[in-house]
Amino acid sequence: MKFKFFGFLFLFLYAFVNPVLAVSDPRSVPNNIVGINSLSPESEIADVASLVNNGGDWGYVVIVIRKDERDLKRWQSFLDQARKQHLIPIIRLATMIDKKGFWEHPGENDVQEWADFLSKLYFPTKNRYVQVYNEVNVSGEWGGEVNAADYARELDKTIDAFKEKSGDFFILNAPLDLSLTTSKTSLETSEFFQKMEDAVPGIFKKLDGWASHSYPNPDFSAPPSESGKTSIEGFIWELDQIDTYIAGKDLPVFITETGWKRDKNGLTEDEIANYYKEAFANAWNDERIVAVTPFVLNYPEPLFDQFSFKNSTENSAHTYYEHFFAIRDLPKVKGEPRRENLISELKINRPSVVLKDFENVIRFRFKNEGNYVWDTKKDLAIKVISANLSVRKPSWSKEEVYPGQEVTATLKIQGIDRGTVPLRLQIVHGGQILAESKSELTVDTPFSLFIKRIKALWSHLRLDVFGRFL
Repeated sequence: MKFKFFGFLFLFLYAFVNPVLAVSDPRSVPNNIVGINSLSPESEIADVASLVNNGGDWGYVVIVIRKDERDLKRWQSFLDQARKQHLIPIIRLATMIDKKGFWEHPGENDVQEWADFLSKLYFPTKNRYVQVYNEVNVSGEWGGEVNAADYARELDKTIDAFKEKSGDFFILNAPLDLSLTTSKTSLETSEFFQKMEDAVPGIFKKLDGWASHSYPNPDFSAPPSESGKTSIEGFIWELDQIDTYIAGKDLPVFITETGWKRDKNGLTEDEIANYYKEAFANAWNDERIVAVTPFVLNYPEPLFDQFSFKNSTENSAHTYYEHFFAIRDLPKVKGEPRRENLISELKINRPSVVLKDFENVIRFRFKNEGNYVWDTKKDLAIKVISANLSVRKPSWSKEEVYPGQEVTATLKIQGIDRGTVPLRLQIVHGGQILAESKSELTVDTPFSLFIKRIKALWSHLRLDVFGRFL
């Protein structure tokens, strides 16, 4: 009886919770385009949320993970915090810096190792955003050489490897440095695109979105009213360049780096603040754009300090520059990214017969496989639907259940009247039924069960004795 019950339950639940593995267009739902780059995301996550979600919800954060940082515990902890802060991460893949100061060329096994690693992490949203390296038209970003064909092949393999793991991986290209001309250490953008398409025809059509570094050049100081290749509207020029390659595909745009440089002899923080306001109101108020993530929240070292939103000056009167507050106070959308609420590995252990007026126990064990955090005190519940049972509140093994975690529950019930009645068991989160079992349950008294047992034994004994005389 118990074995048959489990078999039915597993078959029913599989059909009930089977997820659809495919990326969704983030522009098809309410979307908050405001984001930021964070180089220390674990320690900066609260600051990031206060910047991109003030007045809105579910903004973006670009983070960099190097190949020597593939630590599941570390990054799952970050993703869990991003989930609680309502942040959508865009993960930029990176190798390591070599002795010459170049980013290494990806190794032979890196494609599969990246796919294996990131597929084991539970993301805050259904779409899992991955940017495949960075500004690869600069030799220092690709092992000391510029090789568009080689990058196209690496991108092609990476897309295939990730999609084989899950259709939810949303793959972005490496944005290019649009200000560069062709030289020994760089390749002009349109030439780079052409060489990519020649090496792997159709490579741009395989992308899920378009990543761009639309900086206000020259010298990161051009006003937001400028347009063209090297402006904050550089993405428009890029899309025009690849238009014939993508054959009309409508690629969502992610401006994963942009921003103005603060300079004693150039732009002041007040001017930059006004530039950001104007940019978000005009140039970046474009239906093709999913995210704008300026560089960078905090960079205290001289190399990029002029782009930092955080003031690293000792004894400064304020922690952040004016452009931080300009973006923080922008009107924003309350984003509603697609998320899935999924359950797996459900096991229910219950008696086939419930004793009338006695306490009986049903035990549940299952795993959170979706994008939500379950709170067993607030929004996760077990419903027992039966006209013949008295039910107590369940006791849970933990208060919060993060994706990837397992939880157990113990439910105490009591039969009211003898008889067999329909039984429905539901696991519910926030009003959504995650899983449901339908069966029958018999309520009986100890004395009645005892008599039935005696009759069964007597019947068996009579048959056995009769068989001996034949």
